Amino acid sequence: MLLTISAADLLHENQMNRLLDMYGPLIKSDEHSVTAAFFCNWYASVCSALQNMLFGDEDYIYDLSLSNISVQLYIQEQYPLFSFKIKNTKRIQIPKHNREEWCTQVLQVFYKENVRLLLEALSGTTQINVLSLWGQVVSTLYSYMEEELSGTSDENNKQSITFQKHILRHGLDASTLGLLKNPFEIKLRFTQHINDPGRQVLIKPSCCQAYRLDAKFGYCYVCPRLKEVDRVSMRAGSCG
Repeated sequence: MLLTISAADLLHENQMNRLLDMYGPLIKSDEHSVTAAFFCNWYASVCSALQNMLFGDEDYIYDLSLSNISVQLYIQEQYPLFSFKIKNTKRIQIPKHNREEWCTQVLQVFYKENVRLLLEALSGTTQINVLSLWGQVVSTLYSYMEEELSGTSDENNKQSITFQKHILRHGLDASTLGLLKNPFEIKLRFTQHINDPGRQVLIKPSCCQAYRLDAKFGYCYVCPRLKEVDRVSMRAGSCG
């Protein structure tokens, strides 16, 4: 373990810089804007966890607000990783009556009072446009959901994931996020899987910035910056 810090403390610039200064060199990044983008991809897993609890089969959720989780940066097999530890694990029961309405309201409050504040703090510290940071969260969440959809044959799971996407698109008020438009309300694009011609994969809605860490690596296969002709070449190369 290299660092443990309350997520709420990251709303303060000195603590946010502390995290970025420690994480950046571990991924060979000397730009806070790139490091911030990578951290947003990790934090998106917290958003995904809340959605899975709200719209899954559970009858309770945990409090995943910034004040109730700690951000932990650690090394495993030479790779820097993040985990998010819940401080108070008291369960919050989901009401059986008007469950859908209650869950949607919880999600709205979570994005307004936690995700928005954290991304705005990151933006203020790094001077990167907050929309770029929202793009990382959106891209990661949609990628998670598409992977789940392609990996399940259970109709209930499929319906749950489809409903989650619907809530993100239509259940979040852009003004409560401090934006003019809901960042989740975008058209998703797909392309052929690099190794499986019969499978479609999601093109990331937003670039993950990996190419800025290693110029030799270039753009990943599902990067939105990549042209389709380049993907064709990458598919051919993977089969060669």
